[in-house]
Amino acid sequence: MIRTDYNTLAIENSRLLAALAAESAELQRFHSDMEVARTMQERIFPTARPSVPGLDYFGDWRPARGVSGDYIDYFEMNEGNLGFAIGDVCGKGLPAALLTSSLHSMIRALRFVRHSSLEVLIRTIDKLFCEICPDNCYATLFLSEYDPASGQLRYVNAGHEPPFILRKTGGHYQTVFLESGGPVIGMLREASYREGAVTLSPGDVLVAYTDGLCETTNPSGEQCGWPRFLDTVRESADRRARDIVEGVMQSAEAFAGEAPQY
Repeated sequence: MIRTDYNTLAIENSRLLAALAAESAELQRFHSDMEVARTMQERIFPTARPSVPGLDYFGDWRPARGVSGDYIDYFEMNEGNLGFAIGDVCGKGLPAALLTSSLHSMIRALRFVRHSSLEVLIRTIDKLFCEICPDNCYATLFLSEYDPASGQLRYVNAGHEPPFILRKTGGHYQTVFLESGGPVIGMLREASYREGAVTLSPGDVLVAYTDGLCETTNPSGEQCGWPRFLDTVRESADRRARDIVEGVMQSAEAFAGEAPQY
């Protein structure tokens, strides 16, 4: 004989339903928090670009998980110069986004420090970032200042994917990499950095990016890779900055197809 205790089953079912409801509510709160975090991160990305005579520039981003560790910014500096920064905090999701927000605040707060070279500026940022950075965490950072009067771009590259200049010579493009700098920030205390400089000429195209672009993966597991990315930029190098960026994004999305964004 099998005897079923219906009261016990009802109680267990009630407990199960309550647990599922609580889990669903917690999941909804998580998604709500992530949406708020995404909105906040979108606000630190530049929506307006300071007008610079003779310079056409544009940037865009595609976070893989709602929020990310990618960072890009344009800002005014002393004497009417344009500051430009691009970086990548290791990791993904909310922790990386929080550190990205801190990095943005540091650079914005220190950009008007007078009589300070980019080397001193990035050493200061490195020290501050070390204080809040968890163990085994770091960020790459390319920080630069462009003088429209002389056309000179001064920069420090702290472990970031080297931006490059496409410079047309004759019928082909020469590629000039901007590598001068030092180690990533947040990992080593008292790190040393060196400043590089290059003069931009009319027609030069400066390209800066984060590694996720070349790591775009298609359904077969093949990565987009640096050569394909470079070819895409070269094919549209004579167009406006916005068109170049949009062309690169469209090419990456077409390559990925139905594969989830990495």
